[in-house]
Amino acid sequence: MTKPESTAFGSVPSQPAQAVRLAGGTRMVREAISVLLQQAGLAVCGVYHDEAALAADMAGRDRSDNDVVVLLLSGSGPFQSFQCMKDLMSKVGDLPLVVASDRIASGQVQGALRVGAKGFVSLDADPAELTHAILQAAKGQPYLTADASQLLARDISNGVGRGGRAPARRGVELSHREIEIVQLLCEGQSSKEIGRNLQISPKTVENHRYNIYRKCDVESIAELIRHAINRGLVSI
Repeated sequence: MTKPESTAFGSVPSQPAQAVRLAGGTRMVREAISVLLQQAGLAVCGVYHDEAALAADMAGRDRSDNDVVVLLLSGSGPFQSFQCMKDLMSKVGDLPLVVASDRIASGQVQGALRVGAKGFVSLDADPAELTHAILQAAKGQPYLTADASQLLARDISNGVGRGGRAPARRGVELSHREIEIVQLLCEGQSSKEIGRNLQISPKTVENHRYNIYRKCDVESIAELIRHAINRGLVSI
């Protein structure tokens, strides 16, 4: 019997290829990873710029139980926040999700797991790890690369004080509108610019801004940016 062809990403399976839908990131990153996954023996059945394109394509197709969605968080492409991941999951339903990111932040990893991601992989990891994460996700099993696992372990360790008591939680959850405003504030937009973009008055923006600062327990835009990055609301 002939052995499966060996590649830099592991042996190509002789069984029917795992179906993958690849979304997000920049065009060159999408295309390069698509090639790598196919060389690893996976079947890339769709490559999409954003969640709207993915949802539109899937709306006209039968969903296969074998499909896994791989979400790329890279460069200046889309899907750079927790809210975008939530929006994506609302469109693909219960399909397994693997997040592959070029920046591993505590908030980003936690955000991905909160929305139901089965895997989180650093784009700096061995490419075989992405293949493994996809195959694990298809079986309903979780997989995190070492750097993502270390972040979670550190958070758990830091989150428990002496005597095993968790410290008081800092801040509370933001609404969808507040997350939109946080993202625009972090881009340097003024209240007037945000109002125009969201079609609300500058005064309403200021009211939201006050509530955001209070919920996040910050007093300046610099502190808000740091908080937003740590929580995975925006990327750097």
